[in-house]
Amino acid sequence: MNLTTENRPDPKRWWALAVLLLGTFMVILDSFIVNVAIPTIQEQLSASSTQIQFIVAAYVISYAVVLITGARMGDWLGRKNLFIIGMGLFIVASVLCGFSTSANFLIFSRVIQGIGAALLIPQVLAIIQIIFPPEEKGKAVGFYGAVSGLGLIAGQIIGGVMIHWNVWALGWRSVFLINLPIGVLAILLIIPLIQETRSAGKKNIDMLGILILTGTLLLLTYPLVVGRESGWPIWIYLSFAGAIAAFFLFLAHEKRMVRHGKNPLIPTTIFHERTFSIGVLSILAYQIGNSGFFFVVSLTLQDGLFLSAIDSALAFVPIGAAFFLASMLGPKWAKNKPSILKWGAVVLIVGYAAVIAVCVFTAAELHWQQLIVPFFFIGLGQGLVGAPLMGTIMSGVRKEYAGSASGILSTSMQTANALGIAVIGTIFFSSLIQNDDIHTRPGLESYLHAFTWSLVCSILLALVTLVLLYYLKPRKVEQTKHEQMTSNTTRELKQT
Repeated sequence: MNLTTENRPDPKRWWALAVLLLGTFMVILDSFIVNVAIPTIQEQLSASSTQIQFIVAAYVISYAVVLITGARMGDWLGRKNLFIIGMGLFIVASVLCGFSTSANFLIFSRVIQGIGAALLIPQVLAIIQIIFPPEEKGKAVGFYGAVSGLGLIAGQIIGGVMIHWNVWALGWRSVFLINLPIGVLAILLIIPLIQETRSAGKKNIDMLGILILTGTLLLLTYPLVVGRESGWPIWIYLSFAGAIAAFFLFLAHEKRMVRHGKNPLIPTTIFHERTFSIGVLSILAYQIGNSGFFFVVSLTLQDGLFLSAIDSALAFVPIGAAFFLASMLGPKWAKNKPSILKWGAVVLIVGYAAVIAVCVFTAAELHWQQLIVPFFFIGLGQGLVGAPLMGTIMSGVRKEYAGSASGILSTSMQTANALGIAVIGTIFFSSLIQNDDIHTRPGLESYLHAFTWSLVCSILLALVTLVLLYYLKPRKVEQTKHEQMTSNTTRELKQT
């Protein structure tokens, strides 16, 4: 029997994963690292409050809007090619950000940066699905989930450290220019480490689907980000209504594509798999609560407790350390005990509740050191849910749907980030206004009041996540293994 090497795992797959995760970390980091630099950017570029908001929002919006399109382009044009193209665009945009001399040019550069991120990120999960055998996919995707979560937390820490050290007197520019050497290294390393992969399906490009979906996501994410700042005028609600209408138009178009035997932008049959559908909802609930928490805790620490950038960074260390620990252990535990995800949601709820208790009982005498233990529980819960969750969802996705599934999950996470900031941020700022005179700067008591109500919202979302996880059954893992074994056996018999 002459066995082919086709069925053997790629010997360089773990090195390839390390490089892919390096790119992932850099992209996720940039979603949050800019928050710490905002005060300096506002001062040096004489930016208005609206411009400052768009410096943060431009990246989020362009990233979310282009993600699924980027995933499908990887299926058609090659995932390795799109990873390199996306990384190159991200590097160029980062350099433009670093050398921006006006707020408007920085906003433009952030849009380009988000597009580059949207092209490269979906290729990571898709490539993992291709190069790893079924028994290793859960571990590999677990690393992806861990790095994604760490990027979110590390953005607060690394940003604070870089602003504090002021490397080469670059100030806020360093948080963008650091991407140049990292991105170039990732491109040089990825070229020899992985082979090109494409979808075996038809190569027609669903341009109308791309346009409708882009319009849908833009109508949803743009008003979410700017709504609070603009006072929620009527056009915001009209935009939401337009997003709903455009979404149903998109579904009708995709079904029509299938009926005519054409290749749709999103294969709607992927949602027939229960694990994937419930998994997407779980990610939305989980990530909305997380992103909202990180947004309001940064405001509370820096504006309420008057912490410096470096002290604010130190306050996030317990979350990062616990998240890293849980991310390393979570996927391994989840393989034998799927209930670990539910326990992670419980630990997350306990962590949020503990922060509320500290804020209530310490009040005006609160110091960030008193939050170390509650923050540790929050990081632990986030790691036990976030890292295994991605692997559980992707385990049942067939290879031909790898790009689409990756794009849908990444888009869900990024849209959830915008939702978390918009919804929980609105609750936070509304509580501040109600608790103090609108013309005076809120005091610590008001910040703690607003922070507490925001945490209540995060607890409710964690409860929703817990309920959804109860119905999330990773049955497809074993089925996928069985299908792979059957396929391998069939190939071997044909070659005998």
